[in-house]
Amino acid sequence: MPKKKAAASGTNRCFGDDILRHVLSYLPLDDALQTCVLNTRWRDHWRHTTDLSLIFDDLSFERFKQLVKLFIQLRGDSPLDKFVILAYPESDECTYTNTMLLIEYALKCQANELIVFSHHSYDTFVLGVPLISQHLNTIHLRLVYLESSSLDFSHCPVLEYLRIELCRINARRISSKSLKRMCITDQCSFPEDFHVRIFAPGLVSLQLDDFRGLTPSLEYMPFLVTAYVGLGILCPELKDRSSHAYPVEEGVILHGLSNAVNLELIADYRTEKFIYSLDLKCCPIFDKLKTLLLNEWFTAIDLVCILQHSSILEMLTLQLENTKKLISAMGAQETIELSFVCAYLKVVNIECRKVDDGIHKIVNILTTCGVLRQQISIKNPHANSNCFSFQKHEQPRWRTPLAPEMCAQS
Repeated sequence: MPKKKAAASGTNRCFGDDILRHVLSYLPLDDALQTCVLNTRWRDHWRHTTDLSLIFDDLSFERFKQLVKLFIQLRGDSPLDKFVILAYPESDECTYTNTMLLIEYALKCQANELIVFSHHSYDTFVLGVPLISQHLNTIHLRLVYLESSSLDFSHCPVLEYLRIELCRINARRISSKSLKRMCITDQCSFPEDFHVRIFAPGLVSLQLDDFRGLTPSLEYMPFLVTAYVGLGILCPELKDRSSHAYPVEEGVILHGLSNAVNLELIADYRTEKFIYSLDLKCCPIFDKLKTLLLNEWFTAIDLVCILQHSSILEMLTLQLENTKKLISAMGAQETIELSFVCAYLKVVNIECRKVDDGIHKIVNILTTCGVLRQQISIKNPHANSNCFSFQKHEQPRWRTPLAPEMCAQS
């Protein structure tokens, strides 16, 4: 019996230690270090905490430098799971020597997840060296200036998730063979004189939206399942087509997305939105595509091209505020009569505020392609128009499968 009690006591103690380390993971470094003087039981807890956030508020440069040195020296090489670092400006010139020491320390401790961000603009903290780790699985960068070598992830062979927000990207290429999920969003800045190439052949999920500069060029992604791409008003190529070379042979973005199973393509209604249309002239084949969401960037000819090259498409959603572009593009109807039938397309959702000539034209295109009228539903748009499906938290109010005013015109 005494042995059983001792064993139970040891188990409880171990469980209690895990709780203490979990609590310590939420403390600022300064406070976590001070817990080692509470008693002998607390002495080593902070050293073995695997989730650490090094976020400093109202510290002088000297105090920050001391803490970084003390932290690295006392903690040793105990493994890390998640490491959050606030890039701390250390002088009037905004150098980040000690922040880089912390990043290197995280990699040395075999961190699985690394989060680096800054409270300031992305012109302050520059990450200009490649990350080298056999253990790093997740990277999240925010408000960081990213130079070429830092976006070569060939030395992170198990990296699967990359999230970049509010960063300035100054590189010819973003590359990783191991990446499965990539998200570049929240006003990231790309160069304005060339298309950054994204090489991620293992990618399964992609979100690329709300960025400045030229649209990145996507290389072939054979395993892509879901992709969300949004073009905004801050893309210079959308303002002046003649000032930038266009890679006609393969296009900029749709070729890389051609293996997607679920695809959402959005563009801000205030732009000319020509990148998608030019890419479609390269005739990308979407032979795996099952669900597709478009907003009002497309012309009737664009829609025909997509349908013609999406042989197993099952569900189509169209978010439409203005259909003038649809009406102005002529010749699509004749193309349909000579081409194909959408044999798998069974659900079409059209989100619009008004059933006008453009909506009628879309319905005529779809019915000519073999879609039955009862398979076409018209609904009121969500309050946040021009958004991705995952951004819609409210379900819009559905109308009848085909609006009465359309039936009257049929």
